Amino acid sequence: MEIRLWKPGDETAIIELFETVFSRPMSSDFWRWRFRDHPSGGPLVALAWDGDRLVGHYAASQAPLVIDGEIIPAALSMTTMTHPDYRGRRLLERTAECLYEALVDQGFIGVWGFPNQNVNALRQMKLSWTNIDDIAALSCETGPLLADDPNVVEVEFIDERFAGLAERTCNQTRISSLRNTNILKWRVDENPVNSYRLFCLADGNDIQAYLIGKTYQETDFDIVEMKADDAQSASTILRSVVAKSSKLGITRVNAWCLHADPHRIAYESLGFAAKEPITYFGGRTFRHSAADFGDSRMWRLSFLDSDLY
Repeated sequence: MEIRLWKPGDETAIIELFETVFSRPMSSDFWRWRFRDHPSGGPLVALAWDGDRLVGHYAASQAPLVIDGEIIPAALSMTTMTHPDYRGRRLLERTAECLYEALVDQGFIGVWGFPNQNVNALRQMKLSWTNIDDIAALSCETGPLLADDPNVVEVEFIDERFAGLAERTCNQTRISSLRNTNILKWRVDENPVNSYRLFCLADGNDIQAYLIGKTYQETDFDIVEMKADDAQSASTILRSVVAKSSKLGITRVNAWCLHADPHRIAYESLGFAAKEPITYFGGRTFRHSAADFGDSRMWRLSFLDSDLY
């Protein structure tokens, strides 16, 4: 059996294997967007072939991090697949290690992600992952209408103000995902599956906060990301977006915000509380000097870091 990295044209077999394993299709547009067209680089995929039959797949998406102000290559693990006829042959370990070796050679600090309940323990046992945290969703019932600040406005597309704010606030935590203009446009504006609403707290020609979200099942609004210069700005935009959502019939607003995130207070003061579902967050570092990589207190995460939102 041949274990090797992705080559152009392999995506046809990858899409076929996806439908075999998960009993649902993956469009070629989505594959190109998620794996090929990331602004930071091309596909990070290792494959297992039995002749001309694709039987195993381990992939990651480019996901650079900002660690102590420095941009460092990292990868988001996703879409692990083994053909049903080939299970029990250690294809997960073999394809993962093939990809990890390539990532080390390319200077990546590590791989991270959100394994589901079925594979969380398996990644720790087989792939030397560390369980960094168990993330509870923060949820708030909209209830009575709140004050809607007139300086919180909705915009249609990502612009350079978003990246400017992300750069200004990247030192609020030790580790956060890179949010430059190209990455935000790729993740939000060019997403072939989800449509998002974008809100800004205006400050002249700049913004003091932004909030990106999407509707889920007509009753929920998921805040996929919020960034703000300070606690007051975070509270203002959060309160306004909850108010706007309530006016549209939304009954619950959801988000991720880790315990050490400075925006956590803004969420909790508005009534957001930890609830199910619980999401596992883990990873594997390739550098012995990156001890903080496995400490959730160092991280800032949002739904936008996951491939599910």
